[in-house]
Amino acid sequence: MRWMQGSSRLIAIIGMVALSLVCAAGPSHGQDCGHAKDWKDIYILPTNPNPQNNIKLTLTTDKKVVKSGDEINLTFSADRECYLTLMDMGTSGRIIRLWPNDYSGQDNRIQPNVPRIFPGQGDNFRFKIGGPDGVERLIAYATSEKGRILSEQEFQQLQSTGFQQYIGGPKDLAFNFQKAAESLATNISWGTAQVNVCIGSGPPPSVQTTTPSKAYLLSIAGHGKFDNRPYDNTVDRIAETLQSRAGIEKSNVRILKDAKADFNGVSSGIQWLVSSTQPEDTVVIYFSGHGGNYRGDGFLVLYPGQQKGMTIQDHFQKKIFLIKDEVGSLIKKIPARKKILIVDSCHSRAITKDFRTDDGELISDYLPLGDFEEDEWTIADKSSPPSYGNDHEALLASARKHESSFSDPRLNGGVFTYFLIEAIKQGRPNLEDAFSFSREKIADWYRKRNNKTPPVPCIVDPHNLTRDFRIQN
Repeated sequence: MRWMQGSSRLIAIIGMVALSLVCAAGPSHGQDCGHAKDWKDIYILPTNPNPQNNIKLTLTTDKKVVKSGDEINLTFSADRECYLTLMDMGTSGRIIRLWPNDYSGQDNRIQPNVPRIFPGQGDNFRFKIGGPDGVERLIAYATSEKGRILSEQEFQQLQSTGFQQYIGGPKDLAFNFQKAAESLATNISWGTAQVNVCIGSGPPPSVQTTTPSKAYLLSIAGHGKFDNRPYDNTVDRIAETLQSRAGIEKSNVRILKDAKADFNGVSSGIQWLVSSTQPEDTVVIYFSGHGGNYRGDGFLVLYPGQQKGMTIQDHFQKKIFLIKDEVGSLIKKIPARKKILIVDSCHSRAITKDFRTDDGELISDYLPLGDFEEDEWTIADKSSPPSYGNDHEALLASARKHESSFSDPRLNGGVFTYFLIEAIKQGRPNLEDAFSFSREKIADWYRKRNNKTPPVPCIVDPHNLTRDFRIQN
């Protein structure tokens, strides 16, 4: 990208500068956007995992496919008052801060829900394509306090222009941005957004792809030594099934059970995904174990499980309970843009006094706690995925709100997982279809056992990730 200023002096200076960058997963020079691998919905900057302080940004361009010499305009807005920064990660190797700049002024404060255009109506310059061919990535980030996350010291003047260049490459930007965002005080809000522009003569391919570049599986067994329940091999069976029927390579599978499924083990498993995956990959995280709710926050129970004599606070401090927001923060660090969570546990946010079933052979996956007042608990919908900003995520849960999820020794583990595996083995075309088929079988299984209030598995998948996750016959 380059800018053309009204002044002839600035035309001569700026016109010689190619303000763009090859991102780590981007195309090589000279390529157009005709290859699907060059047109991935990649977000270099992390997105805010906390929906309460996530500034929701909108960023659009008037053109998605351009040729060298074309002009483009950006439109951006935010859902609250904030300080917004625009940057260009282009095809020629640079990260340029577009706004604020010396020409438009250094006041980057915007009002809520008021669209702004770059270049602005009063700006005496144009935003013009300079090439080379490839994918240009235009990104925005905003903070509720000025100058947070990225400081002025991380930018330097771009030659004799009024624009700033980021010191470092895309990996530096991603690492430093995430580190700074995680250290922000809880009262500081932030958010990110991105739009891609194809520079070249060919049209962009469809963003949706039927098969991922690579798929990874992290399979976690949360049942611990204090659970007082028979051992099951659910995590092994889901791994074997997805390897054989979904084509996940054995080297891309990690299984955590027993002592390896504690907080440190799960953190290590997430770090393995962080270091191994690319933005175009798909990650499946499977959890089988106990779940519950504390003051409106859902949680998962890790190894070694609930210990007698320990308070709820003790369990949280010792990282035996993994709260929803902690799950979101861990998952957000994974570069893969497509993440599918499969959770087989009592994963509801609602607590009732009795999760019993008339069938004495079934084992509840709800882990009751012993030191709370009943009015401390709130009822909320559990069967929806946490908001992780711009990432594409899907959730397959074994139960809705106020419902318990069950295991059966005769099925070698969770009822939900057993029928999901059976559906996959029977050759359903994708994970969405396998889930729908298994849900019918689960309802019929409970009906035959005269269970009047069986749990209802639920799926939340706004981006059709499970439909695109293909199963081999």
